[in-house]
Amino acid sequence: VVVIITTLVTFALPESFSSTARIKIERDQPDIPGMTDRGGTVGYDANFIQTEFELIQSEVVLGKVIEDLDLNREWGKKYAGGDRLKTSEASAILKGRIDLRPVRNTSLIEIRVFSEKGEEAAKIANALAEAYRDYRLKEHVRKISESLRVLEQAYEENNGEVRKIRAEIAGLSREQSAQNTNRLDEARVRLGDLERF
Repeated sequence: VVVIITTLVTFALPESFSSTARIKIERDQPDIPGMTDRGGTVGYDANFIQTEFELIQSEVVLGKVIEDLDLNREWGKKYAGGDRLKTSEASAILKGRIDLRPVRNTSLIEIRVFSEKGEEAAKIANALAEAYRDYRLKEHVRKISESLRVLEQAYEENNGEVRKIRAEIAGLSREQSAQNTNRLDEARVRLGDLERF
């Protein structure tokens, strides 16, 4: 009886397809070696992996997938009688179809997507991987831009200090005296330090 019921249920269930995309995740590294607090390589970090899982399931990434694949319209036809779904509704459906898993002993994440259509599952899995990659790239560019702004500001402050010390050296050079010679030497040392910086 159990075998017969299981067989009937199996045939009664709608077909379901799964598609998997794998992505490699790495911590952001500074462009200049030695600029991190910790040295060496860092091993497996469950918090980092969980954070990346949450990013993949965030509105930023899912919203991009929904927009790129026009899932509001597609799923609206299927689930809302032809009406366009709200992004929050499509996002809830999409979250229910995603399964994220770390690949053991690697820095890879598997993105599994389930759907009634194999082609749709594959498109969504690939779109999720691409949207996540794009998000990470944008964040990396944003961090670099902020770092450059800080460096440019420090450079400008340093240049202002260099101009100030050069003016001081020029003034001290005009006034030849024993006291000015010591101050002139000190100013030249400071100028050398700033120019090296």
